[in-house]
Amino acid sequence: MAFTSPTISYKAYAYKNGNYPIEIIDETIHLVKGPNGEFIAPKGKILLKINYASLNPVDYKLYHIKPSFLKFINDKQGFGRDFSGQVISIGSNTNTEVKVGDFVQGIYTPMLDKGSCAQYLLLDPKNSPITTKPTNIDLAKAASWPLVLGTAIGLLKNLPLKNSKIAVLGASTSVGRYVVQLARIGGAKEIITTNSSKNEQLISELGATSQIDYRKHPNFLPQFLESVKESGEFDFIIDTFGGAQLFPEINHILKKGGAYHSIVGDAPGHGFAALIGSIKSITRQLRSKLGLIDYNYQISLLDNMGGWINGARDLIQQDKLRIFIDSVYPFEELKQAIEKLESGKADGKILIEVEKPLA
Repeated sequence: MAFTSPTISYKAYAYKNGNYPIEIIDETIHLVKGPNGEFIAPKGKILLKINYASLNPVDYKLYHIKPSFLKFINDKQGFGRDFSGQVISIGSNTNTEVKVGDFVQGIYTPMLDKGSCAQYLLLDPKNSPITTKPTNIDLAKAASWPLVLGTAIGLLKNLPLKNSKIAVLGASTSVGRYVVQLARIGGAKEIITTNSSKNEQLISELGATSQIDYRKHPNFLPQFLESVKESGEFDFIIDTFGGAQLFPEINHILKKGGAYHSIVGDAPGHGFAALIGSIKSITRQLRSKLGLIDYNYQISLLDNMGGWINGARDLIQQDKLRIFIDSVYPFEELKQAIEKLESGKADGKILIEVEKPLA
């Protein structure tokens, strides 16, 4: 798409810091002169027209924890990371496989800059993963998977899943659902999950071989010890929810040389308990790196540029993964969407429809 003006004006959600509301503001993208006199995206950048943005708990946590002095660095902190939309311009010398006109999805990663809850987005593919949309899903589903599926892939990276015994703590979470599916695809022999009975049938369909109802057994250590008696120790434990129930007997539950990967650590949430849990988790990770414990423990954060996004897209294109959307809110109703996100009652991802795609 060629532009005759050097600027694009658009609407976006932004805030100064956590003490100010998230609100719609006017934003501007500055273009550069192209070889034929038209205006195009700046060098090394991709310009997107956004259709959907997907909300993640981390988006709202970042909003709350950003210190007040950031308003002096950037008083227009964007909101949202996941997106789907269409490529409308590519700057010169941009190293990317996507082309103008492609429908795409990805993650906008700069933490102190713009956000995906916006009509347009200018990104650098060197630090924000982006790939073409699978042809078998729509743009709403396209926006819903990048961060959570990428996180799930990272949790299982380099783990030999074939014929393994694996536990997935928090299998009903958005990340947990993908971990269960990936474990099944990877050939795990036993996939034992913690989740509520409400999602029992779904988690079974995704690949769980047995389940523990965490509402009935909030301390599920005895159930894990019983599982060890029945079919041996676990090769891997993947935690997508947070907790420390298993550590008192971890050496009797997890094989020597096994792996315990978490995206949360010992204590989820906020406050003093979460702080203590974080300290314990970081200490355990350090001890693991020093070889002072008999298993690999790590808090796994999304590797933005780890090369996973094309493989993730291919799994979806091959119909190997189910995607879950709870609800879609109009662009003007971000506040209501965040309230649903914070309620903890969403059954799948919450999306903002920035602009309905053309038929």
